[in-house]
Amino acid sequence: MNIYSARSIINTIKQLKAKHDAATITSRDDMIKKFIAFAIEKRLGNYHLQLTPADEPCTLYSSKLGGTPYMPKDFDYPANSGNKPLRLLCQLNFEKLPPMKPFPEKGILQIYLYDDGKLDMADRQITSEQDNFRVIYFEDILRRESLLKSAEEMPAFDNTFPFTEKLLIAKSPTPTIICSSDYRFDNTVLEFAKAYKMCPKSAKSTYDIPNDADEPLYNTFTYENFTCTGGSGIFTERDPRKDCPQYRDCDLCLFTLADAEKDGRLNFLMPSANMIKRDFSKVLFDTNL
Repeated sequence: MNIYSARSIINTIKQLKAKHDAATITSRDDMIKKFIAFAIEKRLGNYHLQLTPADEPCTLYSSKLGGTPYMPKDFDYPANSGNKPLRLLCQLNFEKLPPMKPFPEKGILQIYLYDDGKLDMADRQITSEQDNFRVIYFEDILRRESLLKSAEEMPAFDNTFPFTEKLLIAKSPTPTIICSSDYRFDNTVLEFAKAYKMCPKSAKSTYDIPNDADEPLYNTFTYENFTCTGGSGIFTERDPRKDCPQYRDCDLCLFTLADAEKDGRLNFLMPSANMIKRDFSKVLFDTNL
């Protein structure tokens, strides 16, 4: 979201918790505020936590990109079906991150990838089969490092990720709603336009909204390219959930790694209902590059 700050959204939530009022839009700002309230009513709003990679020292317990993972000695190191070891992409220590529902407030979550040296290639991958990627959650953290694997007890990798180990520094959770790249956005705009008499009730798509009256919504609720956890997912290319109904319950961004230079991202999405249960068996991995 590139114009309205978190403070603006919070104020809007407070002011417009009741049903959206009558059917007129008085200004561009009025349209934006009413659309935020409308999206929240439709349960299309939540929080995200921006994570800034930094070249600072990391420990086995740090929230970080890459590096040596936290791993108990009695835990089998993750590998794919070809017995090729996976590599730590990110590690999130929820004890050290600001609390944000529905994410846990304790434990360490890790995402691993098979590093074939093609992470920065253009070929898109969309899968939920945890073979060449893996999500692992340790609910209870061991405090004694002597109980953990050392770097020497883990696989050595010849090639390198496009990045070296980086500490992830978290900002405060920020309220947000779906952005224009979300597959639900067009239909939400259409419902909003009908509710506020911006188009006929018979309108079938946003193309039926006259005079580009919905243009401020698409210009405002665009995306920013940053690494984060939480939110609803941001896509440079087409949202894969639009064409794959089996993934439409994946409404929560578990983790997004952004590549600002190439305007791309690695997305990991999961059902928010599963997050509440700490069930990470269904995760959609999308290389949106």
